[in-house]
Amino acid sequence: MDDGDFPRDDDDDDEPKVSTGRDFYALLSVKRDASVDDIKRAYRRLAQVAHPDKQASPMLREAAARDFNRLNEAYEVLIDKDRRRIYDVYGEAGLAAGLEVGHRHKTIAEISEEFERARAKEARQRMEAKLNFRGSYGFSFSAAHLFDDDIAQRRRYIAMKRGMQLGTGLDLNGMDFNSVFDVPLNSVIDERATGYVGAQGQMSRGMGAGGLILGMRMAASEHTNWELATVLGSNQSAATLATTRTLSEHTAGNLTYSYSSAQGGLGLAVGLDRQLFDEHTKGSLNWNVGPVSGMSTGVQRTKGKNSWKMDLSVGPASTGLTGFFARRWSKKTSFRFGFRAGTMALDVDIGSTRKIGPESAIGMSVSVGIRGVHLKLRFNHSGQRFSFPILISPYQRLTPTLVICSLTVPWTIVAAVDRYLVSPVYAKKEARRRAKLRERHKESVTAAKAEAAEAAEMLQRDTEKRTEKERSSDGLVIEAAVFGNFPERGKPKVGEPIVVGWGSDAQGETSAGDRGYVPWLDVTTPLRFQVFDSSLDMHEGLDKTSMLGFCDPCPGEDKRLRVRYRYRGRMCEVTVGDDDALALPNKSHELPEAWNKGD
Repeated sequence: MDDGDFPRDDDDDDEPKVSTGRDFYALLSVKRDASVDDIKRAYRRLAQVAHPDKQASPMLREAAARDFNRLNEAYEVLIDKDRRRIYDVYGEAGLAAGLEVGHRHKTIAEISEEFERARAKEARQRMEAKLNFRGSYGFSFSAAHLFDDDIAQRRRYIAMKRGMQLGTGLDLNGMDFNSVFDVPLNSVIDERATGYVGAQGQMSRGMGAGGLILGMRMAASEHTNWELATVLGSNQSAATLATTRTLSEHTAGNLTYSYSSAQGGLGLAVGLDRQLFDEHTKGSLNWNVGPVSGMSTGVQRTKGKNSWKMDLSVGPASTGLTGFFARRWSKKTSFRFGFRAGTMALDVDIGSTRKIGPESAIGMSVSVGIRGVHLKLRFNHSGQRFSFPILISPYQRLTPTLVICSLTVPWTIVAAVDRYLVSPVYAKKEARRRAKLRERHKESVTAAKAEAAEAAEMLQRDTEKRTEKERSSDGLVIEAAVFGNFPERGKPKVGEPIVVGWGSDAQGETSAGDRGYVPWLDVTTPLRFQVFDSSLDMHEGLDKTSMLGFCDPCPGEDKRLRVRYRYRGRMCEVTVGDDDALALPNKSHELPEAWNKGD
C-alpha cells in the first residue's frame, strides 16, 4: 500500500466534452469491432425505416432524406476496409484529409500512402507527447508534540542539549523524492524507444543519500517489451534489465535481472500475470530467486465503481498479507480502505480522494498501526505526486480515545469544509459555466432537438407495432427514457417523474436561469425502436448523441441516459453514462413493490 497512491479510477478523464464529430458506429448501433455482415444487417434495418419513400408527409420525407444520407455515409465508410481504418484512427478529420466522403474515391494506393504518412506523423506526435516529467515527492512531519505533553517535554530537552531553537509548528522528520524526465529516442535509436533520466534521494534526521537515474525502454516487437535502468550514487548503485512478453491472449510473463550494491550482488525475478474468470480480474505470481529470495501471489479486480486487490508474500525478509478495497462514490470522489498485516507492518488505512481538475486530485487518509497514527495528505498533478504523512502519535503512546479522535475528527472537519465552503463555491462556479455554455449553444441545440424529434416521429410507426407486441406478451416495454444532464439520484419515490419537468408540453423551454432550454431530451421512441425480442442492447464506448433520434442537448456538460421500463409486470429504472453499455432487462433495475400496486 503505497503512501503516494490514489485509488484507481476507470474514467480518469471525467471532464465533459463537446462532440467534435459523428460516431458512425453509434449511428448504425453496432460495436466498434462489428463484422461487415453485422454492419450490413444494421444498415438494412435502419434504411428501411429512414427511406424517404416510406414517409407520408413532405416534412418527414425531408427529414428522412437527411437521416438516410447520414446512414449511407456511415455505411459506405464502415464497409470499406481502408476508409474504416482511417476513420477508426483519425475520425471524420482523417476522412476529410485522405478521402472526400460522397465524392471522388481515391485509389487504394493513394489512401494507403496518405494513411501511412498520417500514422507516422501521429507516432512522432505520440513520442513527443512523452517528453514530460513524472515523479513522487514525500515530506514526513511530526505533530506528536502538539498532542502529548511528555513528547513535547522530551523534544524541548533534546533541543536544549543541542542548542537548537524550537519552532511552534510541525517538525520535519525526513523527505524523499524520485523524479524522471522522458526523452524520445526515435531520431537516435528507434521510434519505439524512449529514454529517461532523473534523480532520487532521501533525507532523514540530518543524513541523506541520492542517485542519478538513467534508463531506456523499448517495444522490441508486438509481444515483447524490455527496459534497462541504472542508479548511480552514494550507497545506491543498482542496475536492472527487465523484459515482458505476451505468452498468450490472457497471459504475460516477465523476467528481471538486477544488481544492487546494497543487497550485495546479482538478482533474478520471474513472474506471470494472467486474466482470471473474466476481463475484470487479474492474477499474478512472482518468484524472487535472489539475492533476497521470496515469493508473492495476488489477485485484483476492477469492475464498475468497485476495485480491490489482495497480495500474499512469503520469504525470509518479509511475510505478510496486503490489500485494499476502493469504491468510486461519484465521478470526482473515491473512498479506499487498505490494510497490511505481516512481519514488517500491521496497520489499516482509511482514505478518500477527490478530483479538482482534469489532471489534479487531492486526498487524505488516516493510518493506524504499529507505526503509530498518521494523517496523510496527498496531491497529484500531471504525473507529479506529493505526499505529506504527519505523525500524530507513536504506537507506544496510543490510547483508545486518541485512535477514535484520529479516525473521526479529520473527516468531520473535511466534511464541514466541503459542505459549507468548497461545495457552495464549486456549485456557483459550475452554474456560471453551465449558463454560459447554454447561452452559447442555445440556437444549435434547438435545431438539433428539432431534427431529433423529426427522426423520432419517423420511427414512430414502426415502433408502435413493436411496443404493442411487447406489451401484450408482458415483455420489455420502455415507458420513458431521457438523455442529457439531470441530477443523480437513488431509487425514485412512487409516482416520481423520470426527471423534474417530465411530461410538460414545453420540453424545449425552461426558466430563464437555464438560458432558454432544458438540458435533456425525450428519447422514449428511439429506445423503443431498439427493442427486439424483449431485450435491448446498447454497446459500450458509442457516442449516444450520434444515434438516430438522439442529439447533444447540453454541449460541454456531463450526460446520462435514464430509462424507466416494465418487464414481466415489474417496473424498473436504470441510469448509465454517455458512453456506458446498457443491457435490458436486468433484475437489479427493479423498483420497490409499491411501484407495481394498483396496476
